[in-house]
Amino acid sequence: MIFLGNVSEYYLTARMRGTIVYLLTALFYSALLLLMLSHSGLDLNSDSITYITFGSTDQDKKNEVVFFIILCEGNAQREEASSIARQLRQAAVMVKSAAALTSTTLRYLVVADSKELYYNFSNLTSGWPVEYQRRVSFEWYPVWYPEDREDMRSMFRTCATERLFLPDMFPSVDAAIYVDTDLIFLSPPEDLWAEFQKFDEVQVAAMAPCLYHYGSFRNKVPFYGDTGLNAGVMHMNLTRMKDFPGGGWIAANMKVFDIFKKRIKLADQDILNILFYKYPEYLFELGCEWNYRMYQCSDGNKCPGAARSGISILHGNAMSFVKGNEMKLQTVFEVWEQHELGKPLTILLSELERKLKFVSSQHLPSKCVRTHNIDDMLTRAIKKHIL
Repeated sequence: MIFLGNVSEYYLTARMRGTIVYLLTALFYSALLLLMLSHSGLDLNSDSITYITFGSTDQDKKNEVVFFIILCEGNAQREEASSIARQLRQAAVMVKSAAALTSTTLRYLVVADSKELYYNFSNLTSGWPVEYQRRVSFEWYPVWYPEDREDMRSMFRTCATERLFLPDMFPSVDAAIYVDTDLIFLSPPEDLWAEFQKFDEVQVAAMAPCLYHYGSFRNKVPFYGDTGLNAGVMHMNLTRMKDFPGGGWIAANMKVFDIFKKRIKLADQDILNILFYKYPEYLFELGCEWNYRMYQCSDGNKCPGAARSGISILHGNAMSFVKGNEMKLQTVFEVWEQHELGKPLTILLSELERKLKFVSSQHLPSKCVRTHNIDDMLTRAIKKHIL
C-alpha cells in the first residue's frame, strides 16, 4: 500500500508538473501572439482599432503632427463627388505627399463608417519603403452622431458634418488638424502645425479664406470676413473648444444649425462661417497658400501669399484633380500619384516642371493658365524644401 501510495503521489506530482508546463506554454504562446498582433498594427480595442507602424518612439510621439480624416462610404448610388474610390485615390496622394516632405511622425485619427473602409485606407501605405512607413500611424474610430442629430449625417455629403462633433469624440486629444482627402502637401506638414503657435489666448480654430462663393448670389448665410472661409483645412484646439461661448463648441454649432438649417447649402462649412461671423475673435485666419483651389487661379491669382512664397497645400475640390477640366492642378496630382517614395524629390520636381509646361504648350484644358506664374507657384515650395 505504501508502494501504491508512492505511485499515486508520483503520478499526482507528474500531473501537476504537466499542468504547470502546459500553463507556462500557453502563457508563452499567448504573449507571442499579442506581440505578433502588436507588430501587425492592430490594437485590440472594442471602440477603436489602431494601425501603428513600427519604429515609433516617445520622442516621435512628442513631436508628432496629428490629423483628423473623415471617410464615409454612405450610399454607393450617390453622385460621383461622394465616390469612395475617388476619395481613397486622393487620400493616397495626400498621405504620400505629407510623408515625403515630413521629418517627424504623422498621426492620422481616421473616423470611418466601417472597419473595411479604414483598412482600405490604412493599407494604402503597405507598399511604401520602411523608412516612410515609420513616419505615419493610423487609428480607426467609428462615426458618431448624437441620437437627436442623426439627420445631420447626410447633409451635403455623407458625414460632412461629423467634424462638428470631434471635440466630444476625442476628449483626450488637445489639438489636431482636420484635412479633406483631396489635398496635396507642397510644404512640410510640420510647417502647417506650426500655425498653432500663432494663435492668441482665445482662438480655437484656424481656416483659410474662401475667396469665392460667399460673396455671390449662391450664398444665403452670414459668413466670416470679406470672402468667407473654406473648411478643407482646419486647425482645431479641442481643449479650448469645450469652453466656447454658448455652452461649448457643439452647443454653439447646433444652435447655428437649428436657426439656419433651411438656408444652409454647404453643411459644416456654412455652419462654421455663420459661427465665426458671430465670433470672429475666436478664429485665426490661415494664409490662402495653405488651401489653394482652382477658383483662386482661374481668373488671375487671388492669393498674394501664393505669389510670394508658393502654394503650400493644393486643394482639389470640385474634383479638379480628376475631372480633366483643370489640367494644371490635375498634373500636380498625377505626378505625385506616380512618384515612388524613396526616389529623390528632385526627380519629382523635374517631372512636374516638364509636365506643367506640356499643359501650356499643348493647350490642355485649364483656366489657371491665365495666371502667368502658376507653374512657379505650384513648384516654389517644393524647390525651397529640397534645393
